[in-house]
Parts: sequence; C-alpha cells; structure tokens
Amino acid sequence: MYQELLFPGVLCDNWQMMDSERIALTGVLARVRPRGALEVGVYYGGSLSLAAQYSEYILAIDIEPAVRERFSKPDNVELLIGNSQQLIPWALARFEQLGLPLEYVLIDADHSAQGVRRDLNLVLQYRPHKPMVILAHDSGNVECRKGMLSASWNENPYVHFVQCDFVPGQIIEHSIQNGRGEVWGGLALAYLDPQPRAGDLVVSQGAATMVRGAQLLAKDLSVIQT
Repeated sequence: MYQELLFPGVLCDNWQMMDSERIALTGVLARVRPRGALEVGVYYGGSLSLAAQYSEYILAIDIEPAVRERFSKPDNVELLIGNSQQLIPWALARFEQLGLPLEYVLIDADHSAQGVRRDLNLVLQYRPHKPMVILAHDSGNVECRKGMLSASWNENPYVHFVQCDFVPGQIIEHSIQNGRGEVWGGLALAYLDPQPRAGDLVVSQGAATMVRGAQLLAKDLSVIQT
C-alpha cells in the first residue's frame, strides 16, 4: 500500500490530513529533525507518530482523555491531557528546564478562531534558541484562518516568515451534503530564528484567492453541473 511506502511507522491512518499535507510534514520534519517538538491536538496520533520518527523528544497536548487509548505512544513522546491554555506554557517551561531547544510545533486542536489564535499566541511567547518551525493545520477553514491571521506574529521579533498557504486547503469531499460543503485542510507555516528580524513582518497568503474562492463555492455547490 502506498501509505506504507510513503509514511512507514505511522501508527494509524485515521488522521485528518490530506496526502499533500502528510508529505509536507514529512519534508519539514526530515529537514528540521527537531530535538524538542510540541504537538497541540493529537486525535488518533497519526501526525504524532510521524513526528516521533524525526524528533528526539515530543510533548503532545490533547484535552480528550480517550486519546490515551487510541494509539500506542512512542517512547519519546510525553502525552499531556488537559487544556492547552494551561499546558502550552507548562510545555514551554519544560523544554527550558530540560535544556532542549523547541524546534518544531504543530497546532491542530481547538478549531475556533479564538482557540487557534490563543494557542498560537501562547507558543509565540517562546524565544527560540535554534531555528524553529510552527505549523498550523486547517488554514483553509474560515474560522481557523481568522485565528491564524489575527495571531500576534509581529509582536514576536524572532518570527521571520509566515505563509498561511504553505499547503492550501480545499473543499473536503466527505463534507458535502445537500449541495453545500466545507473547506478544511491546509497548512500554515511560520519560521522563527534566534536572531531578531529587521523591519516589519509580512504575513503571506500565497493562495488567498483560490482559498477564498473555495470558501465561497462551498456554500452553494449546486451551481456546479455534473
């Protein structure tokens, strides 16, 4: 099966990412090979089991206690059950305590605009010791995108690059009912560096027109003649 060829060692196939997103995650992780990694939102552990193959140590946060029973936790993962508002600051302090640089973060938990913004802003309190990548899932979704665009990127002087459409979102086929659909998926990527940036930060939206078109079209798919 091609998933086994492309994503060996992933413990389940029940994770809510498109193949393009999985390949993108694999590429980022293979390039960064983080010593310290943080994943906010675990679900069935798909992206977590991928990240575990490339990371020295991962703190993974989820609010749902049932997560513990959904997959076999890799040895280099510490799973934290609770509210991200309390646990993200704790996780950042834990990396400092361990002397491990945080180099990779995936945000994929609360999908409200407020929740996405909150989780990102909490992570943005961190001052990187090494080059660091933040990825946020579902940048194509209206609410998630609002949260990403309204996060306090500019207030962190170590953020050098933000691209909301590192992987663009799309209308998800299984979400289509009664001529209406929803846009999900997509990965936003931010790059942080220990050296402060010079000048203002531009938050890029490389596929803004396409994503906005999909969001508008998803509201009334009956206009498409099959």
